[in-house]
Amino acid sequence: MLRLYKPIQHDIFKLHEMLYHLVSKVWCCSDAHKCETKLHSDFKIIYNKYGGLKKDVDEIYDLCKTLTPQEKALIKFAFYRNNSIETLCNGGSPKYLDKLPNVVDSHMKPLFVSLYETLLERKLTPGTKKDYYEKLIIKNDFQYCPCCGLSDFEDEDSKYREAFDHYLPKSKYPFASINFANLIPLCYKCNSDRKKDKDPIENGRLAFYPFSEEKHIINIQILIDPTKSLDKLKKKDIRIELWGNNQKLETWDYLFDIKKRYKSIIRKKMGKAHLRKLKRRDKDFRASNSHWSFNDTLNYYIKDYKNDYYDDKKFLAIPFMQYLLTIDI
Repeated sequence: MLRLYKPIQHDIFKLHEMLYHLVSKVWCCSDAHKCETKLHSDFKIIYNKYGGLKKDVDEIYDLCKTLTPQEKALIKFAFYRNNSIETLCNGGSPKYLDKLPNVVDSHMKPLFVSLYETLLERKLTPGTKKDYYEKLIIKNDFQYCPCCGLSDFEDEDSKYREAFDHYLPKSKYPFASINFANLIPLCYKCNSDRKKDKDPIENGRLAFYPFSEEKHIINIQILIDPTKSLDKLKKKDIRIELWGNNQKLETWDYLFDIKKRYKSIIRKKMGKAHLRKLKRRDKDFRASNSHWSFNDTLNYYIKDYKNDYYDDKKFLAIPFMQYLLTIDI
C-alpha cells in the first residue's frame, strides 16, 4: 500500500460482533437447547427477517452438536485468529479451512460469503456498506487509489465507484467476509485486474495492514540504464527500488504488480514528456537568472512537488528528477 487508510468508527462493525457471538457463543456452544435461545438479541431480528438465514443458522447449529469439545474450540479460535487481520499481516499464523472441521467449509463458508454479498445490501444491518464506504472515503480524502497512487477515485456521485477488496480473500478466510477491517476500497486495476484472489499472507508472507496506524513511509528510487536515450526508454531499461519494510514491499509488488506499472508510467509519462516540460521551464528560469542551471530547476521542482506528493504521480516524478540530478542532461 502506497498509503494506508485511517480507520473510522461505524455501526457496520456491530454486525461482525454479532457474528462472533454466533460462532463462539451459539454454534460452538450447541447443546440440547434451541439455537434461537442463544442468539444475540440484535442478530435475532436479522435471523427472523432475512429469508433463509434462520434455516441455515439452525442447520449449522445442529451439525455442531455432533462435534467434539476440541473441534468446537478449534472453530472458535479460528474465527478469532482469522479476524485478527493486523496480526496475520505481521506474521501471525492463520487457521486454514483444511485444518478445521468439515462443517466450516461445507456450511459456514457459504453462509458467510452469502451474508456479505446479499445481507449488506439490505437495511437489516446496523449501518450500511454504502454509508460506511462514503464516510471512510471522506475521512481519508483520497483522490487517487491509496494502493497504487495511479488511478483516480470516482466522485461520490458516480455509480462506478471503486469496490471493496477482501484483503484476505473470502474464499480462504470466510470468517473475515464481513469484517470491515478486512475490506478496503481499491481501484479496479488493483482489485480486479491484479490482486484478484491472491492471498497476501500465503506461505508466511508479511503484508501491509491497510488500516495500520503505525508510521508508513515508502521510499522510491528510479535507476535507468545510462546507455539508453530517455526519449526511447523501454521497461527493461528502468529499475525501481522500493525502500522500507522489504518483506512487505515484496508482497505489495506481488499482489498489485507495482514495479511493472510504475515502470510503464515512467516510460510513457516521464522519460520523454516530463523531461521536455522541465527543459521548457529551465529555459524560463535561465532567462531571468544567468547563473541558473538545470540542476537548479530539478531541485526547485523536487521541493515544490513534495508539497502535494501523492497528486498526479508526483511521488514518481520526484525520484525521476532525483535520478536526473546524477547524470548529465
